[in-house]
Amino acid sequence: MKFPVTIAFLLSASAAMAQTADIEVSYTAWGPNMENGEVDVKNQYVLLANTTDSRFYSPVTEYIDSLNSTPEGVAKWKEMTRAALMKGALEDIPSKDGSYYVVKSAEGNTLRYYDSAGLDKFYYDESPEEWSWEISDSTKNILGYECVRATTAYHGRQWTIWFSPEIPVSNGPWKLGGLPGLILEASTDDGKYSFTATGIRQTTKPLGTVYLADDYEKTDRISLLKAKRDFLDNPVGKLNVQLGGGIKITSNSDEPVFAPAEVVDLIETDYR
Repeated sequence: MKFPVTIAFLLSASAAMAQTADIEVSYTAWGPNMENGEVDVKNQYVLLANTTDSRFYSPVTEYIDSLNSTPEGVAKWKEMTRAALMKGALEDIPSKDGSYYVVKSAEGNTLRYYDSAGLDKFYYDESPEEWSWEISDSTKNILGYECVRATTAYHGRQWTIWFSPEIPVSNGPWKLGGLPGLILEASTDDGKYSFTATGIRQTTKPLGTVYLADDYEKTDRISLLKAKRDFLDNPVGKLNVQLGGGIKITSNSDEPVFAPAEVVDLIETDYR
Protein backbone atom coordinates (compact mmCIF):
# COMPACT_ATOMS: atom_id res chain seq x y z
CA MET A 1 0.00 0.00 0.00
CA LYS A 2 1.40 3.34 -1.05
CA PHE A 3 1.61 6.04 1.57
CA PRO A 4 -0.55 9.11 0.88
CA VAL A 5 1.03 12.45 0.08
CA THR A 6 0.45 13.54 3.68
CA ILE A 7 2.94 10.97 5.01
CA ALA A 8 5.75 13.50 5.32
CA PHE A 9 3.55 15.79 7.39
CA LEU A 10 2.36 12.94 9.60
CA LEU A 11 5.89 11.76 10.23
CA SER A 12 7.05 15.26 11.07
CA ALA A 13 4.09 15.97 13.33
CA SER A 14 4.54 12.81 15.37
CA ALA A 15 8.34 12.86 15.60
CA ALA A 16 8.19 14.16 19.13
CA MET A 17 6.05 11.20 20.18
CA ALA A 18 9.07 9.00 20.75
CA GLN A 19 7.03 6.09 22.07
CA THR A 20 4.75 5.82 19.02
CA ALA A 21 5.71 4.46 15.63
CA ASP A 22 4.54 5.91 12.33
CA ILE A 23 5.40 2.97 10.10
CA GLU A 24 5.69 -0.79 10.46
CA VAL A 25 7.90 -2.57 7.94
CA SER A 26 8.15 -6.35 7.65
CA TYR A 27 11.45 -7.83 6.47
CA THR A 28 12.61 -11.30 5.52
CA ALA A 29 16.19 -11.81 6.66
CA TRP A 30 18.44 -14.48 5.15
CA GLY A 31 21.69 -15.60 6.72
CA PRO A 32 24.17 -18.46 6.57
CA ASN A 33 23.91 -21.79 8.32
CA MET A 34 26.87 -21.70 10.69
CA GLU A 35 27.43 -25.43 10.22
CA ASN A 36 28.24 -25.25 6.51
CA GLY A 37 27.90 -21.69 5.23
CA GLU A 38 24.83 -22.38 3.09
CA VAL A 39 22.44 -19.42 3.02
CA ASP A 40 19.37 -21.25 4.28
CA VAL A 41 18.52 -19.53 7.59
CA LYS A 42 15.37 -17.46 7.19
CA ASN A 43 14.02 -15.11 9.88
CA GLN A 44 11.14 -12.64 9.94
CA TYR A 45 11.78 -9.21 11.46
CA VAL A 46 9.78 -6.02 11.90
CA LEU A 47 10.90 -2.39 12.01
CA LEU A 48 8.73 -0.01 14.02
CA ALA A 49 9.90 3.55 13.39
CA ASN A 50 9.18 7.24 13.39
CA THR A 51 11.60 9.98 12.36
CA THR A 52 13.61 9.81 15.59
CA ASP A 53 13.24 6.36 17.18
CA SER A 54 12.90 2.76 16.09
CA ARG A 55 12.97 -0.85 17.18
CA PHE A 56 13.95 -3.78 14.95
CA TYR A 57 12.94 -7.19 16.27
CA SER A 58 11.55 -10.66 15.57
CA PRO A 59 7.84 -10.85 16.54
CA VAL A 60 8.16 -14.57 17.33
CA THR A 61 11.19 -14.02 19.55
CA GLU A 62 9.46 -11.11 21.25
CA TYR A 63 6.40 -13.29 21.92
CA ILE A 64 8.52 -15.98 23.59
CA ASP A 65 10.41 -13.38 25.61
CA SER A 66 7.11 -11.81 26.67
CA LEU A 67 5.90 -15.20 27.92
CA ASN A 68 9.07 -15.72 29.91
CA SER A 69 8.78 -12.27 31.50
CA THR A 70 5.94 -13.28 33.84
CA PRO A 71 5.16 -16.38 35.97
CA GLU A 72 1.86 -16.77 34.12
CA GLY A 73 3.62 -16.61 30.78
CA VAL A 74 6.22 -19.18 31.83
CA ALA A 75 3.40 -21.53 32.85
CA LYS A 76 1.72 -21.01 29.48
CA TRP A 77 5.00 -21.68 27.62
CA LYS A 78 5.52 -24.90 29.59
CA GLU A 79 1.97 -26.02 28.84
CA MET A 80 2.42 -25.31 25.11
CA THR A 81 5.66 -27.30 25.16
CA ARG A 82 4.06 -30.19 27.08
CA ALA A 83 1.11 -30.33 24.69
CA ALA A 84 3.42 -30.39 21.66
CA LEU A 85 5.52 -33.19 23.16
CA MET A 86 2.44 -35.27 23.99
CA LYS A 87 1.25 -34.96 20.39
CA GLY A 88 4.71 -35.73 19.07
CA ALA A 89 4.58 -32.39 17.23
CA LEU A 90 8.03 -31.05 18.00
CA GLU A 91 7.56 -28.30 15.41
CA ASP A 92 4.83 -26.82 17.63
CA ILE A 93 7.24 -26.18 20.51
CA PRO A 94 7.71 -22.40 20.68
CA SER A 95 11.16 -21.52 19.38
CA LYS A 96 12.81 -18.19 18.72
CA ASP A 97 13.11 -16.79 15.21
CA GLY A 98 16.21 -14.59 15.30
CA SER A 99 18.11 -13.58 18.40
CA TYR A 100 18.67 -9.82 18.40
CA TYR A 101 16.92 -6.52 19.00
CA VAL A 102 18.15 -3.15 17.66
CA VAL A 103 16.83 0.02 19.32
CA LYS A 104 17.78 3.36 17.76
CA SER A 105 17.29 6.91 19.00
CA ALA A 106 18.29 9.81 16.75
CA GLU A 107 17.51 12.35 19.47
CA GLY A 108 19.76 10.57 21.94
CA ASN A 109 22.25 9.67 19.19
CA THR A 110 22.35 6.08 20.44
CA LEU A 111 21.94 2.56 19.16
CA ARG A 112 21.37 -0.23 21.69
CA TYR A 113 21.95 -3.79 20.51
CA TYR A 114 20.69 -6.89 22.37
CA ASP A 115 21.95 -10.36 21.47
CA SER A 116 23.13 -13.66 22.93
CA ALA A 117 26.18 -15.92 22.81
CA GLY A 118 24.96 -19.36 23.72
CA LEU A 119 23.00 -18.98 26.95
CA ASP A 120 24.64 -15.67 27.87
CA LYS A 121 22.80 -12.46 26.98
CA PHE A 122 24.52 -9.14 26.34
CA TYR A 123 23.74 -5.62 25.22
CA TYR A 124 25.90 -2.68 24.18
CA ASP A 125 25.44 0.95 23.25
CA GLU A 126 27.12 2.66 20.35
CA SER A 127 26.73 5.91 18.49
CA PRO A 128 25.01 5.56 15.12
CA GLU A 129 27.47 5.05 12.30
CA GLU A 130 28.92 7.98 10.40
CA TRP A 131 27.69 6.44 7.18
CA SER A 132 29.67 6.87 3.99
CA TRP A 133 27.20 5.88 1.31
CA GLU A 134 27.93 6.00 -2.40
CA ILE A 135 24.60 6.71 -4.09
CA SER A 136 24.24 5.73 -7.74
CA ASP A 137 21.67 6.65 -10.40
CA SER A 138 20.37 3.06 -10.60
CA THR A 139 16.72 2.60 -9.63
CA LYS A 140 14.23 -0.22 -9.24
CA ASN A 141 10.73 -0.71 -7.91
CA ILE A 142 10.16 -2.47 -4.58
CA LEU A 143 6.64 -2.84 -3.18
CA GLY A 144 5.47 -0.08 -5.49
CA TYR A 145 8.14 2.42 -4.40
CA GLU A 146 10.94 3.72 -6.61
CA CYS A 147 14.21 2.88 -4.90
CA VAL A 148 17.77 4.11 -5.43
CA ARG A 149 20.89 1.98 -5.16
CA ALA A 150 23.66 2.80 -2.66
CA THR A 151 26.75 1.00 -1.38
CA THR A 152 28.96 1.20 1.69
CA ALA A 153 31.57 -0.71 3.67
CA TYR A 154 30.44 -1.51 7.20
CA HIS A 155 32.26 -3.42 9.95
CA GLY A 156 34.07 -5.78 7.62
CA ARG A 157 31.49 -6.29 4.89
CA GLN A 158 30.44 -4.47 1.75
CA TRP A 159 26.73 -3.71 1.55
CA THR A 160 24.49 -2.88 -1.40
CA ILE A 161 21.10 -1.43 -0.53
CA TRP A 162 18.01 0.03 -2.16
CA PHE A 163 16.25 2.90 -0.43
CA SER A 164 13.12 4.87 -1.25
CA PRO A 165 13.17 8.69 -1.00
CA GLU A 166 9.37 8.44 -1.20
CA ILE A 167 9.35 7.25 2.42
CA PRO A 168 11.11 10.00 4.42
CA VAL A 169 12.42 7.80 7.23
CA SER A 170 16.22 7.60 7.48
CA ASN A 171 16.25 4.04 8.75
CA GLY A 172 16.26 0.42 7.68
CA PRO A 173 16.72 -3.18 8.78
CA TRP A 174 19.23 -4.20 11.44
CA LYS A 175 21.68 -1.30 12.04
CA LEU A 176 21.44 0.12 8.53
CA GLY A 177 20.36 3.72 7.97
CA GLY A 178 21.67 7.18 7.31
CA LEU A 179 20.07 7.70 3.89
CA PRO A 180 17.37 10.15 2.73
CA GLY A 181 14.72 7.46 2.70
CA LEU A 182 13.76 4.04 4.03
CA ILE A 183 15.95 1.05 3.12
CA LEU A 184 13.75 -1.65 1.58
CA GLU A 185 16.45 -4.09 0.48
CA ALA A 186 20.01 -4.77 1.61
CA SER A 187 22.58 -7.49 0.97
CA THR A 188 26.25 -8.18 1.47
CA ASP A 189 28.39 -8.57 -1.62
CA ASP A 190 29.10 -12.21 -0.81
CA GLY A 191 25.37 -12.90 -0.56
CA LYS A 192 25.62 -14.32 2.96
CA TYR A 193 23.33 -11.77 4.61
CA SER A 194 20.30 -9.95 3.23
CA PHE A 195 17.12 -8.16 4.21
CA THR A 196 14.10 -7.66 1.95
CA ALA A 197 11.00 -5.66 2.85
CA THR A 198 7.80 -7.65 2.34
CA GLY A 199 5.24 -5.15 3.59
CA ILE A 200 4.86 -1.55 4.76
CA ARG A 201 1.98 0.08 6.55
CA GLN A 202 1.22 3.13 8.62
CA THR A 203 0.71 2.44 12.31
CA THR A 204 0.25 4.05 15.69
CA LYS A 205 1.73 1.13 17.60
CA PRO A 206 3.90 1.96 20.60
CA LEU A 207 7.57 1.37 19.93
CA GLY A 208 7.66 -0.69 23.09
CA THR A 209 10.57 -2.03 25.07
CA VAL A 210 12.68 -5.19 25.05
CA TYR A 211 11.27 -7.89 27.30
CA LEU A 212 13.71 -9.30 29.89
CA ALA A 213 16.10 -6.40 29.20
CA ASP A 214 17.44 -6.70 32.74
CA ASP A 215 18.69 -10.21 31.93
CA TYR A 216 21.25 -8.78 29.51
CA GLU A 217 24.75 -7.95 30.73
CA LYS A 218 26.39 -4.78 29.45
CA THR A 219 29.39 -5.22 27.18
CA ASP A 220 30.84 -3.64 24.03
CA ARG A 221 30.40 -4.53 20.38
CA ILE A 222 33.73 -6.26 19.80
CA SER A 223 33.46 -8.28 23.02
CA LEU A 224 30.01 -9.53 22.05
CA LEU A 225 31.18 -10.53 18.59
CA LYS A 226 34.14 -12.39 20.08
CA ALA A 227 31.83 -14.14 22.58
CA LYS A 228 29.56 -15.27 19.74
CA ARG A 229 32.52 -16.56 17.73
CA ASP A 230 34.00 -18.31 20.78
CA PHE A 231 30.70 -20.10 21.30
CA LEU A 232 30.59 -21.22 17.67
CA ASP A 233 34.17 -22.50 17.89
CA ASN A 234 33.52 -24.49 21.09
CA PRO A 235 29.77 -24.79 21.80
CA VAL A 236 29.96 -27.85 24.05
CA GLY A 237 32.69 -26.38 26.24
CA LYS A 238 30.99 -22.96 26.42
CA LEU A 239 27.61 -24.48 27.32
CA ASN A 240 29.16 -26.48 30.14
CA VAL A 241 30.71 -23.29 31.51
CA GLN A 242 27.45 -21.36 31.13
CA LEU A 243 25.46 -24.12 32.84
CA GLY A 244 27.81 -23.87 35.82
CA GLY A 245 28.48 -27.57 36.14
CA GLY A 246 24.91 -28.47 37.06
CA ILE A 247 24.45 -30.35 33.79
CA LYS A 248 27.29 -31.90 31.82
CA ILE A 249 26.97 -31.89 28.04
CA THR A 250 29.08 -34.30 26.03
CA SER A 251 29.57 -34.89 22.32
CA ASN A 252 29.79 -38.21 20.52
CA SER A 253 31.99 -36.75 17.82
CA ASP A 254 35.33 -35.02 17.68
CA GLU A 255 34.15 -33.10 14.59
CA PRO A 256 33.42 -29.40 15.15
CA VAL A 257 29.74 -28.49 15.34
CA PHE A 258 30.11 -25.25 13.41
CA ALA A 259 32.34 -24.27 10.52
CA PRO A 260 35.36 -22.04 11.22
CA ALA A 261 35.28 -18.30 10.59
CA GLU A 262 37.24 -18.80 7.36
CA VAL A 263 34.22 -20.69 5.96
CA VAL A 264 31.33 -18.74 7.44
CA ASP A 265 31.38 -15.79 9.80
CA LEU A 266 29.17 -13.32 11.65
CA ILE A 267 27.40 -10.40 10.02
CA GLU A 268 30.17 -8.12 11.37
CA THR A 269 33.71 -9.43 10.88
CA ASP A 270 35.92 -6.62 12.14
CA TYR A 271 36.37 -8.28 15.55
CA ARG A 272 39.15 -10.48 14.12
